[in-house]
Amino acid sequence: MNVKKTLIIGAITAFIVGVLFIFVQPFFGMPPLTDRHADAYVKFGGLSPLMAIIIAWFVHLMVSTAYGIATAIALLISKKLYIFALLVLVLGWITTVIAGPANQLIVRVVTSKSFPSMSNLPALNFSFDVKLLLHLIFFIFIGLFILAYSRISSNKAG
Repeated sequence: MNVKKTLIIGAITAFIVGVLFIFVQPFFGMPPLTDRHADAYVKFGGLSPLMAIIIAWFVHLMVSTAYGIATAIALLISKKLYIFALLVLVLGWITTVIAGPANQLIVRVVTSKSFPSMSNLPALNFSFDVKLLLHLIFFIFIGLFILAYSRISSNKAG
C-alpha cells in the first residue's frame, strides 16, 4: 500500500465529504455547522458576514481533511479489516465526544485577539444522538472509500 497516495486520498475524500456533511446536516434537524460558526464570528468577533462564512468553511474543511488523514492512518496501521472498522468507529465516537468543546474553542480562537480562555467550554458529549450518527456516517464513508481505493490500487499493482 502506497502511504503517500493513501494519505492524499484520505485528505481529498474527507474534503469532499466535509462539503457534503454541511449540506446533509439540515436533513438531521441541525443548522449547518458553517452557518453556526459564521454567525458566532460576526456576533463575537465583529467580522463581516462574508469573511465569517469564508473562515467558517476554511476551518471546517481543514478539520475534515485532518479527519481524512487520521482515517487513512488508521487503514495504514491496521493489519486486519475488523481492526480498521473498529478504528473508524472509534474516530467517529471520539470526534463526537469532543465536538462541542472543540467547536466553541475554534469560535473563541477566531474571535479573540489572543489565545482565549479554556474555561467554560461545553461539556463532552457522550450521548448516542444525531451528532454521533453524522460523525459515524462521515468516517464510515471516508473509510470505505479509502479502503476501496487501496484494494483497487493493490489489484492493479499486483
